[in-house]
Amino acid sequence: MPNKHLSFILSLCCFLLVFNCNSEDITSLSVGEDFTSTNIRVLSIDTFAVELSTMKFDSLVTSSQGRLLLGQYNDEHIGTVKASAYLRVHPSSYYVSDDAVLDSVGLFLGYDQYFYNDTTQTSTINVHKLEEKLTSDDGYLYNISHFNYESNSLGSKTYEAEPNADSLYVTLDYNFGLEIFNDIKDNLITDKESLYQKLKGLYIQPSNTDNSAIVGFNTSDVFLRFFYSIPNELENSEYTYDFSIDSESTAYYNKIESDVTGLPIEEITSQEYNLASANSNNISYGQAGVGYVTRIQFPTIKNIYDINDEGTILEATLYVEPVVEAHSEIQPVSEELSLYTVDQNNNLSSQVSGSSDYVYAYLTSDDSEYNNQVYSMSVLNYIDSKLNEEPEVDNALIMLPTDYNSTINKLLLNDREASNFKTKLVITYAIYEKN
Repeated sequence: MPNKHLSFILSLCCFLLVFNCNSEDITSLSVGEDFTSTNIRVLSIDTFAVELSTMKFDSLVTSSQGRLLLGQYNDEHIGTVKASAYLRVHPSSYYVSDDAVLDSVGLFLGYDQYFYNDTTQTSTINVHKLEEKLTSDDGYLYNISHFNYESNSLGSKTYEAEPNADSLYVTLDYNFGLEIFNDIKDNLITDKESLYQKLKGLYIQPSNTDNSAIVGFNTSDVFLRFFYSIPNELENSEYTYDFSIDSESTAYYNKIESDVTGLPIEEITSQEYNLASANSNNISYGQAGVGYVTRIQFPTIKNIYDINDEGTILEATLYVEPVVEAHSEIQPVSEELSLYTVDQNNNLSSQVSGSSDYVYAYLTSDDSEYNNQVYSMSVLNYIDSKLNEEPEVDNALIMLPTDYNSTINKLLLNDREASNFKTKLVITYAIYEKN
């Protein structure tokens, strides 16, 4: 019966000594070939099953992420994706000069350079008043949260997004602004509570016919802006009076939804459901913001106990290939992903760590003739935990980008049957053979 790491410290010392002295010989060894000067034998095993499936989180926290997401696009793999924003605003002071005259009012949205899909296509956004205040029982708002809003738009903007530009400005209804502006002048609005009687918040949504890009806006650069002047001044100056986003945790959030009608992932109707890649064209799915993610399991890993000789695992590396044709310059594939575990109900458990730090999956080119782009990651600690767990736990690995809750990037992965590159787990296993 194979033992684990600590059982063969002496063996490892011998192995490392040989490795340091004979690295050229080791790299040229065939799999399973004996070392000529030691009783350590090293195997490289890649026959363990790697099962991919797709799950979907019931909800994701999208409040307090520092970004508003707006837009809609259609994707042949992941469906129609729509991002809308809810926000609550207030001024830094409730004072406007008695002589001030409102000229115009609008919504100032500062780009934060994030975008996904085609910004050369025309987009439209519509701004509405909320009919109810943003509230939460647990201090968070989610991608599925909903609050009622007035059907009549305060203003709309049709534009081609310029994520590297400064900002987008949407002119709003003058009478809407005038009522709030005059109430502040007349001391009818003097604090947040009296403001919320007039303005509970704003809802911004894309047009239902858009097929363009989803764009990010920095919440620190989002303002409801009033332009006003003071008659009879010696200089004809224009002033601004801004409402910024509230600092409370529930002051804004992104509602992110997708229509997957007719697609394989339509089968996923609850968080506990796992759609095997074999039932979705040998592809597993992930999409930030919406909640889809690839679940990774190693159902045959305990077959390592079938090795008759005692030994230890030196390394365990997982290689997974993204579906190249599903990504592009406007739908890029993430360069780095964090590893987490989910439990049997697909609740997020913990981030996977290595010997000294958290483990990440990095996109690299493999060394085969196909020169595939693949994710590689060390899963040694996770494999060790699976071999040592008592009782057995039906958990799994997942890979998430660091900004999973504030982007909508997709990630499609090939399973072992999908391409020339074989998604695989490679175990480096040292056997100590007694004389």
